[in-house]
Amino acid sequence: MGKREGILRLKEEGSGYRHYILCDDGVEDNIYCGEALEVLLGEWVEEGGSETLRPKTWLKGRYEADLCSDTPVAYFYMGIVYPLGEDLMCRLPEGARVRRPERKGDLMWQR
Repeated sequence: MGKREGILRLKEEGSGYRHYILCDDGVEDNIYCGEALEVLLGEWVEEGGSETLRPKTWLKGRYEADLCSDTPVAYFYMGIVYPLGEDLMCRLPEGARVRRPERKGDLMWQR
């Protein structure tokens, strides 16, 4: 199976909330906390006097989430800050273009 790629979505079910990748072929690929994930970054490019956002590169990281609050949030962990040992992370917005990496567990800092 190739990389599962699509848009990050949130769904509420009887047991609560969950995030998933809405794949280009319509398949819902569930994401679980601690799993490796890649996020597509963009760059602004000037074209004809205006700027357009274009895809640039994939950033590897780890998916985590707070699904128990009234406003569930996805987080993207990108690494560990040296020499503090603290996680470098950001909120991952719903609608972001994401995919599973080629190999699972290839992040050395993954806990």
